[in-house]
This record gives sequence, C-alpha cells and structure tokens, in this order.
Amino acid sequence: MSGGHFDYKQTYLGYIAEEIEEDIKYNDISFDNSIHDEDGEEHSGYQLKPETINFMEDIVIQLTKLESILREYDLAISGDTSEETFQKRVGISKLV
Repeated sequence: MSGGHFDYKQTYLGYIAEEIEEDIKYNDISFDNSIHDEDGEEHSGYQLKPETINFMEDIVIQLTKLESILREYDLAISGDTSEETFQKRVGISKLV
C-alpha cells in the first residue's frame, strides 16, 4: 500500500503528537534541573498547569486519530483500498 495523495504530510500530525507527549512527560522538570535520556538528549519541561496538560493529552489523542483517518482516506483515493474500506476502517459504516 502506497498512498501518497497528501505526499505523506499527514504523518507530521504524528510527529506533533509525539512532541506534545514529550512536553507532557518532562513537564515537571525545571530548566535548571534538566535531565538526559538514554540517547543523551537533554530534557526539561514548561511547568504547565494540570488543566493545560489534560487539554493537551486530549489533543494528542485527536491528532493521532486524525493522522490515522487521513492515512485511510489517502489509501482509498489513491486506489490502494476503496471508499468502502475507508468507511469501515474509520467507522462511517458498520463492518459486515
């Protein structure tokens, strides 16, 4: 399956979701006390309020879902699957 209708740019939504997840993961670490992960990357957080964290956790879910939906749409209109397959996979129509 190849797709390509969006020139694979829908995958950038997954990248954004991963970046937000990282922001959440390291949120409580102050800049002055940054840590290094197993790859040697330095991390610190933004000390965001819990309400912001909760909201952004929902955004991560939405971005991930949207990336998946767009991938399925891409496959359908590129001829790799079909509109019916798209509808089934994204929940527009019930699986038979």
